[in-house]
Amino acid sequence: MNSKITLFTNWHTMRWVALGIGLFFITLAIIDQEIITGMLSAFFLFQALTNKGCMVSQSCAIPFDENPSLEKTEEPGFTEIK
Repeated sequence: MNSKITLFTNWHTMRWVALGIGLFFITLAIIDQEIITGMLSAFFLFQALTNKGCMVSQSCAIPFDENPSLEKTEEPGFTEIK
């Protein structure tokens, strides 16, 4: 049931692009009968269908820290040497 929800929800632009790239490469792999192109297409299709990886999900985004103590930084002191 969980994989069905993952497959049919949260389709955004990059997920459609990954699906298109995967379908393009699978077509090339079938026409040219190349294993490497088939593996590349499997990689993109896996990312698109499971919503995993940096290209399609937000898992690689930098986490936002809501710690206010880090926002107020003091300037470091310095001594001028002549």
